[in-house]
Amino acid sequence: MTQTQIPGEQAVAMPPPSTVTSPEKVSSGAIASGHAQVVPGYVEDARRRAEMADRFTLEPILARYCKEEGLSMEIAKDHRREMLRFLALCGTATQHGKFYGMTGAVDELWHTFVIFTREYAAFCDAVAGRFLHHVPEVEGQMSANTFEHYLAFLADYEAVFNEPAPAAYWPRPEGDPESVACKGCSACSSCGGGGSCTVH
Repeated sequence: MTQTQIPGEQAVAMPPPSTVTSPEKVSSGAIASGHAQVVPGYVEDARRRAEMADRFTLEPILARYCKEEGLSMEIAKDHRREMLRFLALCGTATQHGKFYGMTGAVDELWHTFVIFTREYAAFCDAVAGRFLHHVPEVEGQMSANTFEHYLAFLADYEAVFNEPAPAAYWPRPEGDPESVACKGCSACSSCGGGGSCTVH
């Protein structure tokens, strides 16, 4: 484990990155475990943060996102809901020295949100109590660590929101990290990809 600390922020223990060269198959039961099952009060805290996150309408961010990605406002609002849920879960995870991996179309909205620095910093402060760093990986490659943390996200999403993460926005693994990573399109609104990343 390595410790990463940015001035004014708590240190987060992170396993060293390891790019998958020969992916191992993951059993269908792998999605069954997340942080919510082992951390007392996790679900309640995540729900509270999700309610707080939902108060952020993000209108200028959504307008830019629609224009850049050629999406309807209806689809952008669906992406907003999913991104805010992801970031609320991340806010809970970071309080316990944990983090999540991400892949899928919602990542593109997060990229747009991050460049609205004032709004993003205010959101992070209100919802997470700290800045949530976007840590991208090489396009089209998902490390084993990110894959494991993405599986934890899928499990915790269901535990917190009482429904599975919508497959249209959160790709389902078919056994290995490459099965959920983007296959080379950019701004992947058409295929549902969008690269992979982690939050620290």
